[in-house]
Amino acid sequence: MLAVFPLNIVVLPDESVALHLFEPRYRELFSDHRNGEEFVILYEDNSKNPDYGTTVCIEQIINEYPDGTVDVIVRGKQSVKITSEISTIEGKMYSGVTVNRIVINNIATDKLITQFRNYFTSMQKSITKPEPFSMYYIANKLQLTTETKNSLIAIENEKSLSSFLINEIRFLSKIREQENTLNQNFQLN
Repeated sequence: MLAVFPLNIVVLPDESVALHLFEPRYRELFSDHRNGEEFVILYEDNSKNPDYGTTVCIEQIINEYPDGTVDVIVRGKQSVKITSEISTIEGKMYSGVTVNRIVINNIATDKLITQFRNYFTSMQKSITKPEPFSMYYIANKLQLTTETKNSLIAIENEKSLSSFLINEIRFLSKIREQENTLNQNFQLN
């Protein structure tokens, strides 16, 4: 059983996110997990119960305030499929889930790397990290929407994950091309 923290964001594996914990149940979760123990962040979407989430651990404690609130940075570890939920872990104020861990080969394919490099070149951005790139590194660099990230963490094999990211890069490239065309047309008028 892992503690669960429902939020209106999706954390990808390899992604770092700053959180401000103020509710008593999440301050308790922080206290119980401050030494690197994993817990799960679930995307809180009012339309349905989440089927997937990401295990995270506290990477850095930024501030601990006198009122018990804290600012932390958590780092995504692994996508998980939720198998069951309980509203409260015995003796705790926070909820819990049991999960199946999604295990994939996270190394990006040559085709994905080429698409990623071409996209970043078109954006006039440089990539400072040396290869090999992980697929989640690429996903984090694309600045995907919350819904897209939520779809991404539900992918359970490397071939589908690579295809998903290639399609997202193609989609983002088309948007970029259309923006450039609009900017050129605007300048001509």
